[in-house]
Amino acid sequence: MTGLVRKASLFCALGLMVAASAMAAVPSPALSQKPAYIDVVGTQSGTPDPGGAFTIIVRDFASTPIANSQVVIDFLACTDMNLCTAVVGTQVQDCPTRTVRGFTDGTGSITFTILGAGKNTGIPAGPGAGCANIIADGVSLVHPTATEYDENGAVSNNGVGGTDLSSFLYDFGHVGTNGYKGRSDFSHSGALDGVDLSLWISKFGSNKSVSGCFGVSYCTP
Repeated sequence: MTGLVRKASLFCALGLMVAASAMAAVPSPALSQKPAYIDVVGTQSGTPDPGGAFTIIVRDFASTPIANSQVVIDFLACTDMNLCTAVVGTQVQDCPTRTVRGFTDGTGSITFTILGAGKNTGIPAGPGAGCANIIADGVSLVHPTATEYDENGAVSNNGVGGTDLSSFLYDFGHVGTNGYKGRSDFSHSGALDGVDLSLWISKFGSNKSVSGCFGVSYCTP
């Protein structure tokens, strides 16, 4: 009987070791670093707006960074925006699937800057919160909200300009009837208010995204 108990204990220990080894390669949504909001930006003379950069760190369930993890940002449900066809760094742009992807470095980190523009023409259409999806090795880490300072550049005026202010004010003034529109939540607060307006004015005054998709086009809808 003692021998059977030893064997059972051994098999149990081996099983735990195998399980732990398997989990070590699986990204943990809770322990990975990821953004709750993504600011989709434009360019200034072809240089991506640095204000749009964000870093993701993929960690496993032991909080160990995962190197060479494939990170995909899926914008398929962000129906109020189009990606820019321009390539930023080593990012891979895929217009048909509305995704941007890349691989983490040796520290489990990857930094993205998403170029694109909105399709807000002063109508209720567009998602509320969490339209994007950040996926690491097939595991969804978070559904962040995507904002677009260039609210209408994908359909009319390319770059941050006065018509975008009109589009923002439409969202701001119709929260009660059309609901919260994440595309205009520049303060990342979960609500639209004067702070968002102030941030838009600051972006407009800095000219950081004034050129939108510089020298290239937007992905087709």
